Amino acid sequence: MITENDTIERIKNASFFLEIGKPLAKAKTIKETLDVLMYQVGTIFQPMNWSLLLKEPKSGDMIFTVVVGANKDKLQGLRLPKGEGIAGHILNTGESLIVENVETDKRFSIRIDESTGFKTKSIIGVPLKTDDKVFGVIELINKISGGNFTQFDLTLLNTIAEYAAIAIERSYYNQALKKIALTDSLTGLKNRNSFERALSSRVEMLKRYGVISSLLIIDINGFKQINQKYGHEAGDKVLKEFALMLKSMLRAVDDIFRYNGDKFTVIMPQTSLDKAEKSKLRILNKLTSTKFLDGKISIGVTVGIRLIDEGSAKEILTFVNKKSPIQPPFISNNDDVERMESNLKPLLDEESEEIESDRLEEKNKVHYKEVMLSGDYTHFSKRDHGHITVKRISMQGVEFETMRQNHKIELYDILDLTFNLDDSKNSLIKRRVRVDSVKDKYVQADFYNPPPYDKNFWFYFMG
Repeated sequence: MITENDTIERIKNASFFLEIGKPLAKAKTIKETLDVLMYQVGTIFQPMNWSLLLKEPKSGDMIFTVVVGANKDKLQGLRLPKGEGIAGHILNTGESLIVENVETDKRFSIRIDESTGFKTKSIIGVPLKTDDKVFGVIELINKISGGNFTQFDLTLLNTIAEYAAIAIERSYYNQALKKIALTDSLTGLKNRNSFERALSSRVEMLKRYGVISSLLIIDINGFKQINQKYGHEAGDKVLKEFALMLKSMLRAVDDIFRYNGDKFTVIMPQTSLDKAEKSKLRILNKLTSTKFLDGKISIGVTVGIRLIDEGSAKEILTFVNKKSPIQPPFISNNDDVERMESNLKPLLDEESEEIESDRLEEKNKVHYKEVMLSGDYTHFSKRDHGHITVKRISMQGVEFETMRQNHKIELYDILDLTFNLDDSKNSLIKRRVRVDSVKDKYVQADFYNPPPYDKNFWFYFMG
């Protein structure tokens, strides 16, 4: 017989997983989905270090794709050879695993600890899979409380991983289809739709942060004659070779677009007209010594330069549309989209590069903020607490001074901080931090598990 308490417990559990599922369902990109997932894992299980590893299909190796907690910078991007360690075993078998003491487990690989300086004691890990194909592993190391992971933890993490795999799959297909819509199928460059969005974005960056950008408009001279003489297949090859040349010559932050036919545009962030002129000359000089179609032909281009300002976006679009009348969009029948296991990591990498490029100006604008904010700290495991004054703050951590000379704060300790911002809302910030440096009463610490989105904190920091 089901009792009233049983019913209440089921409702509580349903509510718990509903709260987990909501933010995962709202995430629009793969990166957002993974960020939300890892934040929730940190909040629920409170490990010292937790990672999401994705499989590289060609080699079978695993890549530390999202790393949170201690020594995250040393782990991020690290490659784990096929089958190595606890994560490798989970990937190969598709089975969840809990190891209370890694020293007694032959599957544990000490190599990662040796390269990071981290001391692994216990591990819990679960596979990420869809349609019985394992594409990744979530791995948690050492509880900050010092205790071991439990069988209940394993069951709970498994359930979260099932929710997460569905959310990741959904985000992947959304991004893959978006990529098809915004990518030129021939050259792999961004297309006309992407250009129009990016142009609006650059105008917005100018309005908000005063960041200037320049535009190159590039036409290949006599391209029609190339098609007539050598055929359209050869013309396509010229376009692809020219696109590769542009990629090799321009910066990673520069956005290159095949606008239409033989027309290309380049948006160059943080670039004056003088610097854009130098890029133009480099392209023209390169073409004097470059042959296309297996060395058969040389090509020439006409390059125009514009400064992107608040009033120029509409004028620029009118100009390029005159030169390149809008054609029906190419619909790609891309079978590769179906192969999520193969394409998830590359698509995430592209997405991350775009995000980093979009935020480059913001990062360069402000690294930290000098402040004078009152707050308190509580030691996670010791009976120690007191008042603090936050002196410097960034999106990654804080520097503060304690009011006590005889505090018990030591390197790598976990503290809970609360402090109020001096904004119009007097916003209360609560953060768990990991101590990176202690000098007398002055402490530097990284945020332990900051939420992916905190509007109050973000706007304050960028203000």
